Amino acid sequence: MVATRTGSKRLLRDLNRSIVFNLIFSQGPLSRADLARKSNLTAPAITQIIGEFVASGLVREQPADTVTIGRRPVLLEINVDAGYVVGVYAKVQGATLVIVVCNLNGDAVHTTTIRHDLLTNKEPHHVVQVLADGVRACLTEAKIPQSRVLGVGFGLSGVVDKDRGVCRDSPLFDWHDLEIGPALEYKLRLPVHIDNDVNALTLGKRHFGEARGISDFLLVAVGHGVGLGIIVDGKIYRGTSGAAGEFGHMRVDYAPDAPLCHCGRRGCLEAHIANYALVREAQRLYPGRFSDGELAPLVAAAEDGDEGIRTIFAQAGTLLGNAVASLINIFDPALVLFSGEGLKAGEYLMSPARDAIDQGVFGGLHPAIVVSEPTEDLTWTRGAASVMLDELFRPPLYETDQPLPIDELLEVKKPAHRRSNGKTIVRPGAPIP
Repeated sequence: MVATRTGSKRLLRDLNRSIVFNLIFSQGPLSRADLARKSNLTAPAITQIIGEFVASGLVREQPADTVTIGRRPVLLEINVDAGYVVGVYAKVQGATLVIVVCNLNGDAVHTTTIRHDLLTNKEPHHVVQVLADGVRACLTEAKIPQSRVLGVGFGLSGVVDKDRGVCRDSPLFDWHDLEIGPALEYKLRLPVHIDNDVNALTLGKRHFGEARGISDFLLVAVGHGVGLGIIVDGKIYRGTSGAAGEFGHMRVDYAPDAPLCHCGRRGCLEAHIANYALVREAQRLYPGRFSDGELAPLVAAAEDGDEGIRTIFAQAGTLLGNAVASLINIFDPALVLFSGEGLKAGEYLMSPARDAIDQGVFGGLHPAIVVSEPTEDLTWTRGAASVMLDELFRPPLYETDQPLPIDELLEVKKPAHRRSNGKTIVRPGAPIP
């Protein structure tokens, strides 16, 4: 568990900076008077913080469009191009690595897609080299110097210890206790934060998507697998070991011959409703007709009136809805957001799911149900970038060996290296000491 910081003038300064930055980002443009009122900080404190922000280029000043009485106030807004983050997403289907450079608003500035062989060559040194080369190639193509990059976010399937940058278990990649975060950080000389891919997608929706401003919601991702992102009181819930949200591996079928899941067990929810499960059931119904992993032909068949395929989708939707109803009864969220490539099945899947949710929720628990567009590669990759951006938005309450991301934005002249807690910190873009 990460230790909390002890009280000090520096901690107070960092907290005040974080409060002001988050207010401008989430509610801006704001005047200095607005910030003082909303933050409960004194006017001199606001003046000092904004002075640092403006001098570094993190915040821009602009006159208000209208004024009712007196002098027109100066409004403050985040300069979203003051720094950049990189998101990395290793796509399983098609074996492609998607890398995106995003500004501070999570907008994609440049995207690079390259082929990868990580499913066949899983040696750690090879994995790290492929990822590092991809990040460098993307930055080169985007013409963004590494010194302007705050760090890299990497979203991957499996159980991830985010605090230590360790992939505890990933059945798809056959990775176990792989210290991919620290290794990639050493190779790139940039801060690297890894997280479960669905958690990363959830963070993206929380900061920049349909769930922005909502402090309690669930994201259910259906596609190659089935995942769950949990936001409670504005923060993502990862659990004790990073395994919270392994929703697809709750057992829903106890028959001895229940469908086999990719995790190696039988009867998981994923084994009934993930893309591969739907295709497998369609192949059983129509031997030789459908290709492994391809959902689009099933959707086309359903649209052509194939009742057998429609029944497959309806049964999967009902299972999904029953499971989500149980989640609603447990978490009482304000919003349930459905996402993922599996939504290409549209209402053939979601209409039965909604019916099952309506029948399964307890009492007055009826959160908003929002179906996002089928999630494309760029959405997952922007989610990965959000893992790094989340570090910028998070209150600086915890001890870390790395400089705070907001410090990186505020320091105009950066020394190559500095000491922190007795450890040498390599600044972004600096040579190896």
